Amino acid sequence: MPHDPRPFRLAVNARWLLPGALEGTGWYSHRLLERLCATPGWEVHLFFDRDVEGFVYPGSVPHVVGLPARHPWLWKLWNERSVPWALRRIKADAYWSPDGLLPSRKALKRVGLGSLPMVATVHDLNFVHQPEGIPPRVGRYYRSVVARGAAEADHLFTVSETSKADLVATYSIDPERITVTPNAPQQHFAPIQGGTAAAQQRWAGGNPYFLFVGAFTPRKNVATLIRAFQTFQTRHPERPEQLVLVGNPLHRDAELQALARSSGSSVRWVGRVEGSDLNAVYSGAVAFCFPSRFEGFGIPLVEAMASGCPVLSSDVSCMPEIAGDAARYAAPDDVEAWADLLYRAAIEDRQEWIDRGLNRAAVFTWDASAANARAALETLRPAL
Repeated sequence: MPHDPRPFRLAVNARWLLPGALEGTGWYSHRLLERLCATPGWEVHLFFDRDVEGFVYPGSVPHVVGLPARHPWLWKLWNERSVPWALRRIKADAYWSPDGLLPSRKALKRVGLGSLPMVATVHDLNFVHQPEGIPPRVGRYYRSVVARGAAEADHLFTVSETSKADLVATYSIDPERITVTPNAPQQHFAPIQGGTAAAQQRWAGGNPYFLFVGAFTPRKNVATLIRAFQTFQTRHPERPEQLVLVGNPLHRDAELQALARSSGSSVRWVGRVEGSDLNAVYSGAVAFCFPSRFEGFGIPLVEAMASGCPVLSSDVSCMPEIAGDAARYAAPDDVEAWADLLYRAAIEDRQEWIDRGLNRAAVFTWDASAANARAALETLRPAL
Protein backbone atom coordinates (compact mmCIF):
# COMPACT_ATOMS: atom_id res chain seq x y z
CA MET A 1 0.00 0.00 0.00
CA PRO A 2 1.61 3.34 -1.05
CA HIS A 3 2.46 5.90 1.60
CA ASP A 4 0.90 9.36 1.53
CA PRO A 5 3.30 11.93 0.07
CA ARG A 6 5.11 14.22 2.48
CA PRO A 7 3.07 17.35 3.23
CA PHE A 8 4.03 20.71 1.77
CA ARG A 9 6.17 22.22 4.54
CA LEU A 10 5.58 25.97 4.53
CA ALA A 11 7.49 28.13 7.02
CA VAL A 12 6.02 31.51 7.94
CA ASN A 13 7.39 34.59 9.70
CA ALA A 14 4.95 34.94 12.62
CA ARG A 15 6.72 37.80 14.45
CA TRP A 16 3.73 40.12 14.19
CA LEU A 17 1.33 37.77 16.00
CA LEU A 18 1.45 39.66 19.29
CA PRO A 19 -1.27 38.76 21.83
CA GLY A 20 -3.44 41.77 22.63
CA ALA A 21 -1.46 44.04 20.30
CA LEU A 22 -2.29 43.05 16.73
CA GLU A 23 -1.82 45.82 14.19
CA GLY A 24 -2.27 45.73 10.41
CA THR A 25 0.41 43.16 9.55
CA GLY A 26 -0.54 41.08 12.59
CA TRP A 27 -4.21 40.93 11.65
CA TYR A 28 -3.32 40.12 8.05
CA SER A 29 -1.04 37.29 9.22
CA HIS A 30 -3.60 35.98 11.71
CA ARG A 31 -6.60 35.89 9.40
CA LEU A 32 -4.74 34.31 6.50
CA LEU A 33 -3.01 31.73 8.70
CA GLU A 34 -6.34 30.68 10.21
CA ARG A 35 -7.29 29.59 6.71
CA LEU A 36 -3.98 28.50 5.21
CA CYS A 37 -3.13 26.22 8.14
CA ALA A 38 -6.29 24.24 7.41
CA THR A 39 -5.15 23.43 3.86
CA PRO A 40 -5.11 19.64 3.30
CA GLY A 41 -1.63 18.34 2.64
CA TRP A 42 0.10 21.36 4.19
CA GLU A 43 2.26 21.53 7.31
CA VAL A 44 2.70 25.16 8.37
CA HIS A 45 5.66 26.02 10.62
CA LEU A 46 5.35 29.34 12.43
CA PHE A 47 8.55 31.21 13.32
CA PHE A 48 8.08 33.40 16.41
CA ASP A 49 10.79 35.57 17.94
CA ARG A 50 9.52 35.10 21.50
CA ASP A 51 7.61 32.55 23.55
CA VAL A 52 4.38 31.52 21.87
CA GLU A 53 1.28 32.83 23.64
CA GLY A 54 -1.65 31.68 21.54
CA PHE A 55 -1.89 31.89 17.77
CA VAL A 56 -1.34 28.18 17.33
CA TYR A 57 -3.67 27.00 14.59
CA PRO A 58 -4.77 23.45 13.75
CA GLY A 59 -2.24 22.20 11.23
CA SER A 60 0.54 24.50 12.44
CA VAL A 61 3.82 23.82 14.23
CA PRO A 62 5.17 26.72 16.35
CA HIS A 63 8.87 27.45 16.81
CA VAL A 64 10.67 30.10 18.86
CA VAL A 65 13.50 31.23 16.59
CA GLY A 66 16.35 33.37 17.89
CA LEU A 67 15.99 36.43 20.11
CA PRO A 68 13.11 38.95 20.12
CA ALA A 69 13.66 41.12 17.03
CA ARG A 70 12.25 44.62 17.66
CA HIS A 71 15.10 46.80 16.39
CA PRO A 72 16.70 47.08 12.91
CA TRP A 73 19.98 45.41 13.85
CA LEU A 74 18.07 42.61 15.58
CA TRP A 75 15.84 42.28 12.50
CA LYS A 76 18.99 41.74 10.45
CA LEU A 77 20.31 39.14 12.88
CA TRP A 78 16.96 37.35 12.92
CA ASN A 79 16.49 37.33 9.14
CA GLU A 80 20.09 36.62 8.16
CA ARG A 81 21.06 34.14 10.89
CA SER A 82 18.16 32.73 12.88
CA VAL A 83 15.65 32.20 10.08
CA PRO A 84 17.99 30.41 7.61
CA TRP A 85 19.12 27.91 10.23
CA ALA A 86 15.52 27.30 11.31
CA LEU A 87 14.50 26.73 7.67
CA ARG A 88 17.26 24.17 7.32
CA ARG A 89 16.38 22.46 10.60
CA ILE A 90 12.71 21.87 9.65
CA LYS A 91 13.52 21.02 6.00
CA ALA A 92 11.19 23.75 4.73
CA ASP A 93 9.82 23.60 1.19
CA ALA A 94 9.08 27.35 1.05
CA TYR A 95 9.14 30.46 3.22
CA TRP A 96 6.58 33.27 3.41
CA SER A 97 7.16 36.54 5.27
CA PRO A 98 3.97 38.62 5.75
CA ASP A 99 6.01 41.69 6.81
CA GLY A 100 7.99 41.97 3.58
CA LEU A 101 11.40 41.15 5.14
CA LEU A 102 13.19 38.10 3.75
CA PRO A 103 16.59 36.53 4.39
CA SER A 104 19.04 37.18 1.58
CA ARG A 105 19.92 34.49 -0.94
CA LYS A 106 23.48 34.83 0.34
CA ALA A 107 22.34 33.91 3.87
CA LEU A 108 20.34 30.96 2.56
CA LYS A 109 23.29 29.69 0.55
CA ARG A 110 25.38 29.57 3.72
CA VAL A 111 23.02 26.88 5.06
CA GLY A 112 22.60 25.04 1.76
CA LEU A 113 19.18 26.54 0.84
CA GLY A 114 20.15 28.97 -1.88
CA SER A 115 17.24 27.99 -4.12
CA LEU A 116 14.52 27.76 -1.43
CA PRO A 117 11.29 29.34 -2.76
CA MET A 118 10.49 32.58 -0.93
CA VAL A 119 7.41 34.82 -0.85
CA ALA A 120 7.02 38.21 0.83
CA THR A 121 3.96 40.36 1.41
CA VAL A 122 4.82 44.00 0.73
CA HIS A 123 1.81 45.90 2.03
CA ASP A 124 2.89 49.30 0.73
CA LEU A 125 5.95 51.38 -0.08
CA ASN A 126 5.40 54.20 2.42
CA PHE A 127 9.05 53.92 3.47
CA VAL A 128 9.99 54.84 -0.12
CA HIS A 129 7.42 57.55 -0.80
CA GLN A 130 6.83 58.95 2.71
CA PRO A 131 10.23 58.51 4.41
CA GLU A 132 9.81 61.58 6.62
CA GLY A 133 7.20 59.76 8.69
CA ILE A 134 9.49 56.88 9.69
CA PRO A 135 12.53 56.85 11.99
CA PRO A 136 15.59 57.12 9.69
CA ARG A 137 17.19 53.84 10.76
CA VAL A 138 13.95 51.91 10.23
CA GLY A 139 13.39 53.53 6.86
CA ARG A 140 16.91 52.74 5.64
CA TYR A 141 16.53 49.10 6.68
CA TYR A 142 13.19 48.67 4.94
CA ARG A 143 14.32 50.41 1.75
CA SER A 144 17.36 48.16 1.50
CA VAL A 145 15.86 44.83 2.52
CA VAL A 146 12.53 45.13 0.70
CA ALA A 147 14.25 46.17 -2.54
CA ARG A 148 16.58 43.19 -2.29
CA GLY A 149 13.74 40.85 -1.35
CA ALA A 150 11.61 42.07 -4.26
CA ALA A 151 14.43 41.13 -6.61
CA GLU A 152 15.22 37.76 -4.99
CA ALA A 153 11.72 36.49 -4.06
CA ASP A 154 9.99 33.92 -6.21
CA HIS A 155 6.67 35.70 -5.67
CA LEU A 156 5.22 38.74 -3.91
CA PHE A 157 1.87 39.38 -2.28
CA THR A 158 0.39 42.81 -1.78
CA VAL A 159 -2.97 44.11 -0.60
CA SER A 160 -4.36 46.28 -3.41
CA GLU A 161 -4.08 46.83 -7.13
CA THR A 162 -2.66 50.27 -6.34
CA SER A 163 0.17 48.73 -4.33
CA LYS A 164 0.77 46.16 -7.06
CA ALA A 165 1.19 48.89 -9.66
CA ASP A 166 3.55 50.72 -7.29
CA LEU A 167 5.70 47.61 -6.83
CA VAL A 168 5.88 47.11 -10.59
CA ALA A 169 6.88 50.73 -11.19
CA THR A 170 9.31 51.06 -8.27
CA TYR A 171 11.17 47.75 -8.57
CA SER A 172 10.59 46.88 -12.26
CA ILE A 173 8.88 43.62 -11.27
CA ASP A 174 6.96 41.44 -13.71
CA PRO A 175 3.30 41.84 -12.64
CA GLU A 176 2.86 38.08 -13.07
CA ARG A 177 5.09 37.68 -10.00
CA ILE A 178 2.64 39.60 -7.80
CA THR A 179 -0.64 38.34 -6.33
CA VAL A 180 -3.13 40.70 -4.69
CA THR A 181 -4.33 39.36 -1.33
CA PRO A 182 -6.57 42.18 -0.05
CA ASN A 183 -7.18 42.96 3.56
CA ALA A 184 -10.62 42.60 5.10
CA PRO A 185 -12.09 43.69 8.45
CA GLN A 186 -10.07 42.33 11.36
CA GLN A 187 -13.27 40.98 12.95
CA HIS A 188 -17.00 40.96 12.28
CA PHE A 189 -18.32 44.51 11.97
CA ALA A 190 -21.99 45.40 11.51
CA PRO A 191 -24.33 48.34 12.17
CA ILE A 192 -25.50 48.43 15.78
CA GLN A 193 -29.18 49.27 15.78
CA GLY A 194 -30.08 51.71 18.53
CA GLY A 195 -26.47 52.07 19.66
CA THR A 196 -25.82 55.67 18.60
CA ALA A 197 -26.86 57.33 21.86
CA ALA A 198 -24.72 54.98 23.95
CA ALA A 199 -21.72 55.55 21.68
CA GLN A 200 -22.14 59.32 21.83
CA GLN A 201 -22.38 59.22 25.60
CA ARG A 202 -19.33 57.04 26.00
CA TRP A 203 -16.94 58.77 23.61
CA ALA A 204 -18.24 62.30 23.05
CA GLY A 205 -20.04 63.43 26.19
CA GLY A 206 -23.44 62.75 24.65
CA ASN A 207 -22.69 64.68 21.45
CA PRO A 208 -22.63 63.48 17.83
CA TYR A 209 -19.08 62.96 16.63
CA PHE A 210 -16.81 62.60 13.64
CA LEU A 211 -14.32 59.76 13.93
CA PHE A 212 -10.75 58.87 13.00
CA VAL A 213 -9.24 55.42 13.68
CA GLY A 214 -5.59 54.59 13.09
CA ALA A 215 -2.01 55.15 14.15
CA PHE A 216 -1.04 58.78 14.60
CA THR A 217 1.71 59.10 12.00
CA PRO A 218 2.39 61.99 9.62
CA ARG A 219 1.10 60.11 6.59
CA LYS A 220 -2.24 59.49 8.31
CA ASN A 221 -2.56 63.28 8.25
CA VAL A 222 -4.58 63.68 11.45
CA ALA A 223 -3.33 67.26 11.69
CA THR A 224 -5.31 68.25 8.59
CA LEU A 225 -8.43 66.65 10.05
CA ILE A 226 -8.06 68.60 13.30
CA ARG A 227 -7.59 71.87 11.40
CA ALA A 228 -10.61 71.09 9.21
CA PHE A 229 -12.69 70.36 12.30
CA GLN A 230 -11.61 73.67 13.86
CA THR A 231 -12.60 75.45 10.62
CA PHE A 232 -15.95 73.64 10.70
CA GLN A 233 -16.51 74.82 14.27
CA THR A 234 -15.61 78.42 13.39
CA ARG A 235 -17.99 78.45 10.45
CA HIS A 236 -20.81 76.67 12.29
CA PRO A 237 -20.55 77.44 16.01
CA GLU A 238 -24.10 76.19 16.52
CA ARG A 239 -23.17 72.62 15.55
CA PRO A 240 -22.70 70.13 18.46
CA GLU A 241 -20.39 67.65 16.69
CA GLN A 242 -17.12 66.68 18.31
CA LEU A 243 -14.07 64.89 16.91
CA VAL A 244 -13.09 61.51 18.36
CA LEU A 245 -9.57 60.23 17.61
CA VAL A 246 -8.98 56.51 18.20
CA GLY A 247 -5.39 55.28 18.25
CA ASN A 248 -1.95 56.00 19.59
CA PRO A 249 1.21 57.68 18.29
CA LEU A 250 3.50 55.31 16.40
CA HIS A 251 6.40 57.74 16.05
CA ARG A 252 7.14 61.18 17.47
CA ASP A 253 5.16 63.90 15.64
CA ALA A 254 5.85 67.44 16.88
CA GLU A 255 3.12 69.00 14.72
CA LEU A 256 0.42 66.71 16.07
CA GLN A 257 1.64 67.15 19.64
CA ALA A 258 1.30 70.91 19.28
CA LEU A 259 -2.22 70.57 17.87
CA ALA A 260 -3.15 68.23 20.70
CA ARG A 261 -2.21 70.90 23.23
CA SER A 262 -4.31 73.56 21.50
CA SER A 263 -7.28 71.57 20.20
CA GLY A 264 -9.60 72.01 23.20
CA SER A 265 -12.15 69.70 24.79
CA SER A 266 -14.19 69.09 21.63
CA VAL A 267 -11.33 67.00 20.22
CA ARG A 268 -11.29 63.76 22.20
CA TRP A 269 -8.22 61.53 22.24
CA VAL A 270 -9.52 58.16 23.44
CA GLY A 271 -6.52 55.86 22.84
CA ARG A 272 -6.75 52.31 21.59
CA VAL A 273 -10.23 50.77 21.12
CA GLU A 274 -10.69 47.09 20.24
CA GLY A 275 -13.25 44.34 19.72
CA SER A 276 -16.95 45.11 20.09
CA ASP A 277 -16.07 48.60 21.35
CA LEU A 278 -14.40 49.37 18.03
CA ASN A 279 -17.52 48.26 16.16
CA ALA A 280 -19.60 50.46 18.45
CA VAL A 281 -17.46 53.59 18.02
CA TYR A 282 -17.63 53.21 14.22
CA SER A 283 -21.37 52.52 14.19
CA GLY A 284 -22.22 55.51 16.38
CA ALA A 285 -20.25 58.10 14.41
CA VAL A 286 -21.69 60.76 12.09
CA ALA A 287 -18.88 59.91 9.64
CA PHE A 288 -15.51 58.23 9.57
CA CYS A 289 -12.78 60.60 8.36
CA PHE A 290 -9.65 59.26 6.66
CA PRO A 291 -7.42 62.04 5.29
CA SER A 292 -4.41 59.75 4.81
CA ARG A 293 -1.81 60.74 2.23
CA PHE A 294 -0.69 57.19 1.48
CA GLU A 295 -1.94 53.66 2.18
CA GLY A 296 -1.42 50.13 0.94
CA PHE A 297 -5.06 49.32 1.66
CA GLY A 298 -6.65 51.34 4.46
CA ILE A 299 -8.38 48.72 6.62
CA PRO A 300 -10.39 51.28 8.67
CA LEU A 301 -12.23 52.27 5.49
CA VAL A 302 -13.74 48.80 5.20
CA GLU A 303 -14.34 48.46 8.93
CA ALA A 304 -16.25 51.75 8.97
CA MET A 305 -18.35 50.83 5.92
CA ALA A 306 -19.16 47.42 7.39
CA SER A 307 -20.27 49.15 10.62
CA GLY A 308 -22.75 51.34 8.78
CA CYS A 309 -20.67 54.49 9.10
CA PRO A 310 -20.47 56.95 6.16
CA VAL A 311 -16.91 57.52 4.95
CA LEU A 312 -15.05 60.74 4.13
CA SER A 313 -11.70 59.97 2.51
CA SER A 314 -8.73 61.50 0.79
CA ASP A 315 -8.73 61.04 -2.96
CA VAL A 316 -5.19 59.71 -3.41
CA SER A 317 -3.28 56.42 -3.20
CA CYS A 318 -5.53 53.34 -2.90
CA MET A 319 -8.44 55.02 -1.14
CA PRO A 320 -10.70 55.40 -4.22
CA GLU A 321 -9.94 51.77 -5.15
CA ILE A 322 -11.03 50.50 -1.73
CA ALA A 323 -14.01 52.75 -0.94
CA GLY A 324 -15.29 53.14 -4.50
CA ASP A 325 -18.56 55.06 -4.77
CA ALA A 326 -19.27 54.59 -1.07
CA ALA A 327 -17.15 57.54 0.08
CA ARG A 328 -17.03 61.31 -0.35
CA TYR A 329 -13.56 62.55 -1.23
CA ALA A 330 -11.26 65.54 -0.82
CA ALA A 331 -7.58 66.18 -1.46
CA PRO A 332 -5.67 65.10 1.67
CA ASP A 333 -4.27 68.54 2.57
CA ASP A 334 -7.20 70.74 1.53
CA VAL A 335 -8.44 71.96 4.92
CA GLU A 336 -11.31 73.97 3.40
CA ALA A 337 -12.59 71.01 1.39
CA TRP A 338 -12.44 68.77 4.45
CA ALA A 339 -14.40 71.32 6.48
CA ASP A 340 -17.04 71.28 3.73
CA LEU A 341 -17.18 67.47 3.85
CA LEU A 342 -17.69 67.55 7.61
CA TYR A 343 -20.60 69.97 7.27
CA ARG A 344 -22.26 67.91 4.52
CA ALA A 345 -21.93 64.77 6.61
CA ALA A 346 -23.48 66.57 9.60
CA ILE A 347 -26.58 67.91 7.82
CA GLU A 348 -27.38 65.59 4.90
CA ASP A 349 -29.25 62.30 4.89
CA ARG A 350 -26.84 59.42 5.53
CA GLN A 351 -28.81 56.35 4.48
CA GLU A 352 -27.65 56.24 0.86
CA TRP A 353 -24.01 56.37 1.96
CA ILE A 354 -24.56 53.75 4.63
CA ASP A 355 -26.12 51.37 2.08
CA ARG A 356 -23.34 51.96 -0.42
CA GLY A 357 -20.75 51.32 2.27
CA LEU A 358 -22.32 48.06 3.38
CA ASN A 359 -22.37 46.81 -0.22
CA ARG A 360 -18.78 47.87 -0.80
CA ALA A 361 -17.47 46.33 2.43
CA ALA A 362 -18.94 42.96 1.47
CA VAL A 363 -16.48 42.76 -1.44
CA PHE A 364 -13.54 42.22 0.92
CA THR A 365 -13.27 38.83 2.67
CA TRP A 366 -10.41 36.89 4.20
CA ASP A 367 -11.64 33.70 2.51
CA ALA A 368 -11.08 35.25 -0.92
CA SER A 369 -7.66 36.60 0.05
CA ALA A 370 -6.58 33.25 1.49
CA ALA A 371 -7.69 31.51 -1.71
CA ASN A 372 -5.46 33.86 -3.73
CA ALA A 373 -2.52 33.25 -1.41
CA ARG A 374 -3.03 29.48 -1.36
CA ALA A 375 -3.10 29.24 -5.14
CA ALA A 376 0.15 31.19 -5.47
CA LEU A 377 1.91 29.22 -2.72
CA GLU A 378 0.83 25.91 -4.24
CA THR A 379 2.88 26.74 -7.34
CA LEU A 380 5.99 26.60 -5.14
CA ARG A 381 5.24 23.13 -3.85
CA PRO A 382 7.97 20.63 -4.80
CA ALA A 383 7.05 18.08 -7.46
CA LEU A 384 6.48 14.62 -5.96
